[in-house]
Amino acid sequence: MARECLGAARYFWDVEEVEHIKVDDSGGRLRRWGGPQVVKIIGGNRKDGRRPIPHLATFASRLAGRWLRVKELWIENAVWRTQDLDLDAVLRDLAISSITELYITNITNPFDAGTISRFHLLPHTQLETLHLSHEYVGRKLRPTFAELADLMAAISNRRCPVAPASLAQVSPWSTVRDLTLSYVTFPSVTTFARLLCALPALESIHLGGSCAFVKHGFDLRSVPVPPGLPLQLADVQLTNGFSIYSDPCSVTDLVELFIATGLGKKLRRINACPSPIFRVANEVDVALNRLIKHSAQSLHHLSLDSSLPYRISDGADEWVHADRSATPYFDVSENTRLKHLDLKVYVAHGIISHLCALVAGILSQVTSTHISSIQVDYRHYRHPGELDVELDVDLGRLMDGLSQLDAVLSRPIFNSLTDVIVCVRAMHSSNVRDEDSAHELRLRLPTLDARGILGCVSFVLLTRVGLDWDKSILGWRRRRIERVAAQDAMVPDNAGTNVDNDMHTNNATIGATPHAAEVVAHDDGQRHSSSHLEDAQVPAASACDDEPVPQRATAGWGTSVVIFPPDDHGTSGLLVDEGAMKLIYMHQCADDESPAYPGSLV
Repeated sequence: MARECLGAARYFWDVEEVEHIKVDDSGGRLRRWGGPQVVKIIGGNRKDGRRPIPHLATFASRLAGRWLRVKELWIENAVWRTQDLDLDAVLRDLAISSITELYITNITNPFDAGTISRFHLLPHTQLETLHLSHEYVGRKLRPTFAELADLMAAISNRRCPVAPASLAQVSPWSTVRDLTLSYVTFPSVTTFARLLCALPALESIHLGGSCAFVKHGFDLRSVPVPPGLPLQLADVQLTNGFSIYSDPCSVTDLVELFIATGLGKKLRRINACPSPIFRVANEVDVALNRLIKHSAQSLHHLSLDSSLPYRISDGADEWVHADRSATPYFDVSENTRLKHLDLKVYVAHGIISHLCALVAGILSQVTSTHISSIQVDYRHYRHPGELDVELDVDLGRLMDGLSQLDAVLSRPIFNSLTDVIVCVRAMHSSNVRDEDSAHELRLRLPTLDARGILGCVSFVLLTRVGLDWDKSILGWRRRRIERVAAQDAMVPDNAGTNVDNDMHTNNATIGATPHAAEVVAHDDGQRHSSSHLEDAQVPAASACDDEPVPQRATAGWGTSVVIFPPDDHGTSGLLVDEGAMKLIYMHQCADDESPAYPGSLV
């Protein structure tokens, strides 16, 4: 088999490419190879538009049952035509595969009633993740997923000769737990509800970009009973420009669906993008704040992300320059079971001088005695192109205002806090005066530091200190730390752990600036003396060199060091791993034109 066929991903553009793959029935090497991890079935490109995909049926019948290593199936820029495939047979062939994630992007599927009526009792698949998306086309109405939603609903709600043991067995997609919808338009909320009913095991839904409904209003009687809406749904994410691209009436309809059906009272996690000032400034904010209040007795994790999407045009000036200081903050006072609160603050003209005040305004409303983790990210805003907007964090004013956070988080209501994470992301180091060290920022939060709960400081060109990634909360968890000077931040001579484990398990690392570094203690509380360390510093300038960067080097005796090449954001870094001690230095090139995306390391 050709070397390119043995990679982690395989793209198919036509039937001939699928048939070109040899099938070995003799038990040889081809038979033993489990296939790639990702398979993409592509109809057309941006120039051709959507094109037929008869090669999907060819792949399903020829390789789906043999390539048991495939986890992700992508179908892009396609037209599903009944004359190209026997969809019943395709689904049966795919059902025996190991595919757990299905991504459908920019497709047209005109299934009529006659086509749907030919579907028989389908086997259950192993799908856990379903992603439906259109290409980005602004706020205009797009082709809908109505046909697909109707197809899934028709199959899920079909009459069976023998009654299933449970409602979940009615759906061939009974194992789907995560649903992502990006830039989609439905005829009505009812169509959207029918799609949810087809996924009885759904636990998480992510709406990115716009989600629009042509017909507004919602009638509870239109929800199919059975099977009904998924009772396990507990995680809702409304991000990636959702608040800007979605029209207010559609957002109101969506929230009304959650409230009228009772789903809102079961939500444990909400991730939303309100106005940049964390205030209820428009109809979308009103709807989002209503959903947060409605989930008061169930919500454990709330994330408010004020970032603006990278591609904005109409109305952008209103979002970036507006001053709505007279409007109320998002109200979290009724969320008495809140455990984790994340606030991502992107600089806007209306808040550039009081970044700490708006965070304090949210925190002062907290009434939950269960809250244990708070993360605050301060980030610059940059939008190149026609708008040419560039707003940096005023580090001087920010430092002066940190005492407000220290004071509000010292109230008795926050006695259960175990982790407070403060991250700062600025574009230009020229703004930094004497406060150009993580230690200085720590001095501005003396009460939190004295309590031993201030576990992270990010400073200027990105520094993350004393963190582990906690999968249970999908966030950073503080670790015990010891401060040392940057020149003393070196590699232990007894290190021998390879970093690959951490890189593949999303464990967090420790950050360090050229001015200050942090070393994490082992879990037994023992500290490592800098006198036993070998120098492992990397010049910051190397991150922007045009010369190739080595993928792996070694430092000290047996310590594994990884030097990351520049990524799309112009960022590279050094990672040193020694069991419980991790050190990472990240540097962003000064001419970086890429936006900072929330939740990423850069």
